Amino acid sequence: MEAVSIYKGDSPSSLALTPLASRWRCITLQRVSTLISIFSFWFLVSGFSLQPLDERKAQDALPMSKHPVWQLLQKTKVIMDKKQGFYSAKIPSEVKALSGKEVTVSGFMMPLESKDKFKHFLLAKRTPTCPFCPPGEPNEIIDVWTKKPVGYTDELITVKGTFELMNDREMGLFFKLKDATKEK
Repeated sequence: MEAVSIYKGDSPSSLALTPLASRWRCITLQRVSTLISIFSFWFLVSGFSLQPLDERKAQDALPMSKHPVWQLLQKTKVIMDKKQGFYSAKIPSEVKALSGKEVTVSGFMMPLESKDKFKHFLLAKRTPTCPFCPPGEPNEIIDVWTKKPVGYTDELITVKGTFELMNDREMGLFFKLKDATKEK
């Protein structure tokens, strides 16, 4: 079998890749980037049971949203099937009644993209302390999609949009706010 060079010319010192090698490198980098994004998102929203109790107590001392919507959402019972790696939720009727209605809620923004402005982020009841650590339980997170891009802030924000129930068992996401706007 004859060896095939991925470099143009006779040696790797030229560092010029053949079109095939260059294409493979781009595809590989895209896949690695996608996998890192997926893993980061999964870890962010699915590792809720990983927070040690002492960290949870310290986080309880940080600011958190006292908005009444969170009290209502916390009535949702979330169960983790550790064997299959899925969450399930028993959503009470008073939370189901919010579906399709305009809801206003305050919380802390957790961006899902590394951009100055974005239209998709998670809203958390608790103060995020790490970009890779979940700030609470699945019933303390709302998946938010805004009409217009919004800029990141680490302060408490208020958003208004149409509330929907969702069932992303892998990610542990059960609530969504669509067509949302950031309130002033």
